[in-house]
Amino acid sequence: MLKWRVLLFVAIAVIGAACSDTTEPTTSGAPSGEDVVFGQGEMPETIPAEFPLPAGSVVGSTMVITNGITEVVIRVSAARGVTAQFFDQGLASGGFVVDRSQDEDGRWLIDFSRDATKGTLVITEPTEGISQVVLRYNVP
Repeated sequence: MLKWRVLLFVAIAVIGAACSDTTEPTTSGAPSGEDVVFGQGEMPETIPAEFPLPAGSVVGSTMVITNGITEVVIRVSAARGVTAQFFDQGLASGGFVVDRSQDEDGRWLIDFSRDATKGTLVITEPTEGISQVVLRYNVP
């Protein structure tokens, strides 16, 4: 019974956050004791300005953890392969090194780096012609 109450509480919290009209970042304490900053609608400051974004793309939810990890969800009005090609070229033009770029089990995976910083893009196509990109960027 307690498990269901906890799940209900989490569901209500998630729905409430999703329905809020604020784009201000919110901070929460992670179980590890690190702060987590949630946001939406714009790239966090932890992502370099040179990081490429396709024209017309939409930045969805963002999460920045004080241990250096940033995750961003991006929607792109293009098929998965076209989106992957954009990031392969855009990352190289922005001074990043593409370490791996491959189609794997319906997802396109791109690993990239710049100096000591590593990142990963996972590109899916949940709706035909619309890609979802999950960016994970890890600053040591």
